[in-house]
Amino acid sequence: MLRIGTPEEAGMSASKVAYANTYAKQMVDNNITPAEVIFVARKGIIVSHQAFGTLTPAADSPLLTTNALFPLCSITKVFTAACIMILAERGLIGLNRPVTDYIPEFQGLGKENVRIHHLLTHTSGINPEDVYTYARGDGSTIQIPPCEESEEPYFHEYLHRRYGAPLSSKPGEIMSYLGFGYDLLGEIIRRVSGISYPDFVKQELFEPLGMNDSYFKVPHAERHRIVKRSPEDPCAEWLETDEMIESVSPSAGIFSNAMDLAIFAQMFLNKGSYGDQRILSPISIKEMTKNHIPGVSSVYRDETFPEASWGYGWSINGNKKDGGDLFSQEAYSHWGAAGVFVAVDPVYDILLIHFTIERDLEKPFKNMYTDHFNNVVLAAIEQF
Repeated sequence: MLRIGTPEEAGMSASKVAYANTYAKQMVDNNITPAEVIFVARKGIIVSHQAFGTLTPAADSPLLTTNALFPLCSITKVFTAACIMILAERGLIGLNRPVTDYIPEFQGLGKENVRIHHLLTHTSGINPEDVYTYARGDGSTIQIPPCEESEEPYFHEYLHRRYGAPLSSKPGEIMSYLGFGYDLLGEIIRRVSGISYPDFVKQELFEPLGMNDSYFKVPHAERHRIVKRSPEDPCAEWLETDEMIESVSPSAGIFSNAMDLAIFAQMFLNKGSYGDQRILSPISIKEMTKNHIPGVSSVYRDETFPEASWGYGWSINGNKKDGGDLFSQEAYSHWGAAGVFVAVDPVYDILLIHFTIERDLEKPFKNMYTDHFNNVVLAAIEQF
């Protein structure tokens, strides 16, 4: 289990870890971000867990603490992928089975060829813009069937208005990052398990891992801990809403703090276990964290990646280096909208978490300055 220790115990330079802390604080001092939480652990030893800035943009805001809740946004997808692997390990689903085996409503030309594997790797052939267009067009006239007890009415309607979105390419040909694909995975989890998606995540991940500060539908008593954005900050128009705080989205709905996310990440470094809890088999961890789409390219924002390099849930570093220049090729990571990031490097036995409020969403991903911070941290490793 994770424990607090010294950089020297973790084979890291104390002075360089101190510099990493100072470097992070300077991001707040220089107005790159108004709020920041960092977490670094190596060999299971926590060497840095710091908070800088304020909880809200208000003049009388309290200082930010490490217990603050951030929206994980797309990092939620890794939790969904882990739940899919749990079902696969139990013989309840097959990753190479058609999505239509589990969601018959997922209809359209060629869509019988879309497998769970394609949803996990964002290679389904569905373009996100086509999903939105369909939902506003033909999908808007669909008669919605009754909602089951284990479904959220809003999410039930959201899915049914998008099931018919067309393919824009053959499954497996290109990577097109698709949140809707993970919403479909969440629906598969609900239908196969017989309980709601949030309940499954809580039962299979949050509770056994002791992630007591992680939520879908953040309780009212805990909402004072949520970091707040200014109205002009990127994504504030949807992050700063009751709908987001009460989200059950399998692609973007979790709120958590850095410590809880670190526990989840450490479970991967531990090859599927944490403390006395076995969550996934070592083989499933290996499958989730390897590149399943060699030779497949992708475009994200204004960057082109000749090798998309994606696992199940995780972005695999390979030669992309979008989260830092010093990670090994075996490192894996994920980001969330508007400033959250987690990375795991099994070669160097290290995990890094960088929570911020991003101020310029139009710049390439690396300009969140997460790559700079990660370089500074990784440079502190002296023994491996």
